[in-house]
Amino acid sequence: MKFVSFFSRYSFAVLVFLFGFGCTNYSTTASVQAPPTLISITNNGNSNFTIKVRAQNPEFIFQGYRLYSGISEKEVQNPTDLNLGTDCVLASSTIVQPVEYTFEIDPSQKDNATGVSCRIFATLTPGTYIAMRTLGLAVNLQNSNSSFKVSPSSNALIVP
Repeated sequence: MKFVSFFSRYSFAVLVFLFGFGCTNYSTTASVQAPPTLISITNNGNSNFTIKVRAQNPEFIFQGYRLYSGISEKEVQNPTDLNLGTDCVLASSTIVQPVEYTFEIDPSQKDNATGVSCRIFATLTPGTYIAMRTLGLAVNLQNSNSSFKVSPSSNALIVP
């Protein structure tokens, strides 16, 4: 009876150990990151803006966000080239879920202000639209290359 009790307690751990080291299958499809939700944008003057963003990205491949700006909602949510945006790569220690981030958009190369998660070095024009996408790390195991994979688009906001 003690053997059965021992076996039933540890059988799951033994099976995980056996299958974990014997499994060579992996997915070649990159994980899809959740898009952020833009809450608000505020004009701070001197081409400086503050954006409040709500996001949830617990995956270890999460890297940060990419900002897109343009003359229409369609243009920022469906850019012709997903690499044309401006990146904000966050340190992994900032990943607490869910979280509200504060981003500062400023063309100058100043340091982050207090309470700002990340500064995006870009110039925005009042009346244009912005949208964001989540950046995830995509690794190609065949040639050992890595790149950013972007999520679907967030909602769009008009720059005040």
